[in-house]
Amino acid sequence: MENLIKDIEAIKYDVLTLINRAEGYRQDADRGVNVNHTAKEEGYSNEKIAENLFDYLTDAVHDIDRMRDDMKEIMEHLTNLVDSVEYESIRTKALEK
Repeated sequence: MENLIKDIEAIKYDVLTLINRAEGYRQDADRGVNVNHTAKEEGYSNEKIAENLFDYLTDAVHDIDRMRDDMKEIMEHLTNLVDSVEYESIRTKALEK
């Protein structure tokens, strides 16, 4: 049971870490929008504004890919944890008989 609680706490920490990273990624995206808005007011060409926006979008895609991979890893941990709990439950029932 103690190991189960440790595993759940570790997964909880991983999820909280992802939430914090997502907030940072959101701020990065907002920054990209704001930079381009400011650039337009400062007379940057549409080509330069589009280039800047493309750079921010490329970064966002990479950030999302990393988040997806990390979520898949967390999902694998959860699946393994459920399997362990189910195995332990079956083992306990078998020993009771």
